[in-house]
Amino acid sequence: MRWCVVFVLWLANVAAVWAQDVQPKLEVTFEENETVPGQPLTLRLTVLVPTFMPDPPMWPDFETPNLMVRLPSKASSPTSKSIGGETWSGISRRYQITPVVPGTFEIPAGEVKVRYRALEGSDVVEASLPVPAQTVTGVVPEGAEGLDPFVAADRLTLTQTVEGETTGLDAGASFTRVLEVKIEGVSPMFLPSVTPEEGLAGLRAYLESPMAEETENRGVVSGSRVEKTVYVVEGGVDGVLPEVRLQWFNLKSGKVEEAVVEAIEVQADAPVLASNAEPLDVDNIVRWGAALVAFFLVVWAIVRWGMPVLHRSWERAQERRLQSAGYAYSGIKAAMQKRDLSAAKQAYLRWARKVPLAGQKTEKAIEEAFLQIGAARFGNGSATEEARAWAQLKTLCHSKHRETRYRHDTKTPDLPPLNPVSTHQN
Repeated sequence: MRWCVVFVLWLANVAAVWAQDVQPKLEVTFEENETVPGQPLTLRLTVLVPTFMPDPPMWPDFETPNLMVRLPSKASSPTSKSIGGETWSGISRRYQITPVVPGTFEIPAGEVKVRYRALEGSDVVEASLPVPAQTVTGVVPEGAEGLDPFVAADRLTLTQTVEGETTGLDAGASFTRVLEVKIEGVSPMFLPSVTPEEGLAGLRAYLESPMAEETENRGVVSGSRVEKTVYVVEGGVDGVLPEVRLQWFNLKSGKVEEAVVEAIEVQADAPVLASNAEPLDVDNIVRWGAALVAFFLVVWAIVRWGMPVLHRSWERAQERRLQSAGYAYSGIKAAMQKRDLSAAKQAYLRWARKVPLAGQKTEKAIEEAFLQIGAARFGNGSATEEARAWAQLKTLCHSKHRETRYRHDTKTPDLPPLNPVSTHQN
């Protein structure tokens, strides 16, 4: 009798271990958590399941003040791993975490939501995998403590272009100063403004919005920042626009360097004031003023009473169009054209709520087509199998559209979920 009890306990323990082993697994890789501000660190999350995932996992965003979180090109990729003698499928996602300023910052804990096919049957199971909090530190290198603002890069150049003459100018003349900073190994968003704030008497400055351009080559970020200022002569000018200096830390040499462009000499004669100006025509000004007032009154009346009516009519028409079954069907066709599985599921659910149910065979075939696409994309299926499943889904949706577009049921039954045991919708 005692041996029977021991055997039953052993079986229960084995079953518990087996049940624990087939749960989804999350691997978090964060090898380095300390870097120079502006230089990215890599955080990798890998989700593994014993079968396959019909949908991509729902990843956390990790948005944190003073940290720039971005997804590099090809951030997500399929993977697999042997666990307990069985091949588990999975998806790995790579984040680039970059401290914007020096200091220590904490990435809050999060979770990854995953849906996967059960080991037995066709049920889809949901699970939430916790992601522990992480700490990131931005450290200023030795010797660069005095840099303000702090800029670190593999390479940095500062160039200047002057468009137009800057001496011998008359009143109303203008010229343009263009300053361009090119940087390698860091995003141009970390570059400060380099245009001097101080100007010259008699010279008005018009600073255009800076233009930043970023590129990425094999994971290395580079870019440029261009600042253009137009200077217009308003009076006598005799002086220089100051030189521009930008100190930065060279990550390759480990030294502080300085980029410099020279000052610009500016000279302009004083403007000549008109002495024989004609007197103002007061009557003409009054007539034009009265006409403008009348015009604005008419415009105000149209805006006050006419526009709200037109706006409401337009909004009702737009609402009817957006709520129509035809508009919903165009959404699923667009998603299928792009082969976007998540968008296709959401569009299908929206469309299916607006039309009657098709035949049971068609509804079941559509659900199976979605599962086949997920199995081919995130499981062990081939690209040919996935393409075949997309073609089948397109044909089935078209058949349902033809079957239901002219039916006018007084009540449309609720659509059953694409995966019967799951309440999750993409």
